Amino acid sequence: MSEPATLNGLKDQADGLRELFGQTPPPVHVVCCPSRPALALSMVNELSQGLIELERTVMWVDEIDFAHREQWPLPCKVKFDLSKTLQGYVDLDQSVTPIQPTLWYGLSLHTSRIEDSVQTLSDRLMRSGIEFDTVVVSTAALKAESFKHYGPRIHCTALTGCEPQELNQTFEWLAHTQDQTPVASWSLVLAGEPGTSENSVGWAEEKVRTVLGPHVKVLGQIQTPATQLPFNGAWSRWPELKATLANHLLIH
Repeated sequence: MSEPATLNGLKDQADGLRELFGQTPPPVHVVCCPSRPALALSMVNELSQGLIELERTVMWVDEIDFAHREQWPLPCKVKFDLSKTLQGYVDLDQSVTPIQPTLWYGLSLHTSRIEDSVQTLSDRLMRSGIEFDTVVVSTAALKAESFKHYGPRIHCTALTGCEPQELNQTFEWLAHTQDQTPVASWSLVLAGEPGTSENSVGWAEEKVRTVLGPHVKVLGQIQTPATQLPFNGAWSRWPELKATLANHLLIH
C-alpha cells in the first residue's frame, strides 16, 4: 500500500470531500485475555477471517510481545514497528503489510510508550486510499496507553477465565483501560469449568458494571477454562459465539 501525498501535508480533491462531509474513522476493537494474552491472537485471527469473508476490510494491530505468543509466529515479515509510523518516522506502508487483499497487519509493541503521536492510525488509514471497516487490536494487559493512538472510538472485549485470580486480572485491566482512554463499549467472554462461568456472570453484573456502568455486555460463555482452551482453531469449536463476536464487531 503506497501512502498518498496527503500525509505530507498536500490535499487532493478526495481530502476536501472527506472534510466537507465528515468521513467517520473506522472503529477500533481491542481484544484482550489478561490471564493468557496469546488467546487474543487466535481470537483476532479467526474474527478477522470471518470479517473478510463478509467482504469487510480489516486492519489487525498486534501488541502481543514475543514472550507471550505461545510460539504463534508473526503472520508476515515486519519492517518497522507501527509506533514508528505513529511518531512520524516512517510512512504507513513501511509498518503495515497486506496478509490478504482486505486484511492488513501491523506489529505494535512499543506504541504504549508514545506520549504524543503525530496522527492517529485511524486518520492515516482514512488517507491511505483503502476504506477500512474496522481496526482490531490483539493486546495484553497494561498496554491501554496505546489505544488513544489508534482512533477515537475504542471498543473493548475481554476474554476472562473464571477463577478468582483470573477475574481480578480482568477487572484490573478493565479499570486501567478506563483510566487511560474513553471507551465506547465494554464486553466480556467468560471461560471456565461448568458452573463457574454462570457464577462469573454475577461477578460481571456486580463488580464490573458498578465500576464501568450498565453498558457492559456478556457476549458468551465457554464451558472450558481459559488455561485449557486449544490455541489453534479454538473459536471454530463455538460457531455461535464466534458469530456473536463477529456481529459485535460489525455493529459497533
